[in-house]
Amino acid sequence: MPAHVWKAILNGLGEATPPTEAGSIHAPTLILWGGQDGLLTRGDQETLATRIPGSGLKVYPGMAHLVLWECPEQVAEDTTAFLRLLG
Repeated sequence: MPAHVWKAILNGLGEATPPTEAGSIHAPTLILWGGQDGLLTRGDQETLATRIPGSGLKVYPGMAHLVLWECPEQVAEDTTAFLRLLG
């Protein structure tokens, strides 16, 4: 992707009102976070979890930012379990 596209995306993210502040997330949500994530903090994830009703936070202690690529089988298993709870 060209650099100007990345810049436009980042600018849009910086200008947008976060969904949790706008109150627009109403669906049960599974938040996945790698314990070694150098981009997003655990505190950020805990804030999301408290602001989204029905959410759950799953922490992968040895993983970084891309848990979907780092441990896809575990993510699939945890996601399936979360969806089963929703029934």
